[in-house]
Amino acid sequence: MPTPPPAVPADRPLRILVDVTTWVPGRTGVGLYTERVLRAWLGLGTGDQLIAASNVGHDELQGLHVTRVGPRFPVRALWMQTLLPVQALRLKPDFAFYPNYLGPLLPPCPYVLTVHDLAVFLYPETFTFKKRVLQRAALPTLVRNAAAILTPSESTRRDVLRLLPADPRRVVATPLAAADPVGPPPSLADVARIRGELHLPPRYLLAVGTLEPRKNLPRLIQAFEQIAGRFPDLHLVVAGGRGWRDDAIRAALGETPVRDRVHSVGYVDATSLRVLYAEALALCYPSLYEGFGLPVVEAMALGTPVLTSRGSSLDEVAAGAAVAVDPLSVEAIADGIEKLAGDAELRDDLRRRGLVRASELSWHRTALETRAVFARLAAGRLPRDEA
Repeated sequence: MPTPPPAVPADRPLRILVDVTTWVPGRTGVGLYTERVLRAWLGLGTGDQLIAASNVGHDELQGLHVTRVGPRFPVRALWMQTLLPVQALRLKPDFAFYPNYLGPLLPPCPYVLTVHDLAVFLYPETFTFKKRVLQRAALPTLVRNAAAILTPSESTRRDVLRLLPADPRRVVATPLAAADPVGPPPSLADVARIRGELHLPPRYLLAVGTLEPRKNLPRLIQAFEQIAGRFPDLHLVVAGGRGWRDDAIRAALGETPVRDRVHSVGYVDATSLRVLYAEALALCYPSLYEGFGLPVVEAMALGTPVLTSRGSSLDEVAAGAAVAVDPLSVEAIADGIEKLAGDAELRDDLRRRGLVRASELSWHRTALETRAVFARLAAGRLPRDEA
């Protein structure tokens, strides 16, 4: 059973211990989520004390109104099960917040857990053996004992209720957003500099994501091969750092017959990524499964048309403002690319609808909804109680 929440007066700020181990240089999905939701939370003006816990140094937390606790420890999983509970017992927070699937199996205080997706259950073949064993063994217990579980979409919420022993009253979807605030398009100087640094072609499709099997890049490359002859000036740019089980992806990148038009630029910083989005003809994101799909809304926020997958959360995130295809069909992906590449009116329509959709989501809203879960728990109520 979940640890009973503390009795916290409604008007008292909350004191919350937060695992920030994913907030590191080179961060992607979960690390960006952790950073952005905490920055937005600190801007709510609630007076809550957020205690940032990590086994590594975090220079980027300098200047933020958070308390940092250590100590440094080389093995994150071992730190989380041993040293982190000791810190929690010493600090006596109202709650702990674990934004990256995992927390102590013997919880020292009530906690809220974010489950970003259940790909490790639905697509286990796309993970390393270590990750499969760790998450599949620990998640059911952690979900069962959590005071509340956050998910980034209603799609993932349904997956949690279907696949894990979760109380529906404790599982809450708190949608994510593009970088907040989005800001203006990249400057001409940034565009020129980054185009030169990355050797970007004049006209290109963009794929974004860590190079790992779930991103479906081999099928995207095959689809690009099918349409390449009809659009001889079109290239494909792949942006993302190396991940796990990426041998097939690297082979597809190196062996494609149109490899002179397929460019892998590796992990890029935030400024470069904004340029890549803004300058692309379209984002192609035919992922097999996502809990949210940040690149979809990031591209939309910069006015870039999007092709993405039917199913999982991606339909929900795109909300009709993207070309949706069957991610298992190379032909369907190719047809979608051909529509986007050949129809300027379609691209303009998707650009307009995408900007509207992206504007409906914000990290301020994510932080408000996240904080509301903790506040309801502190008041002795379950997050989805109607009363």
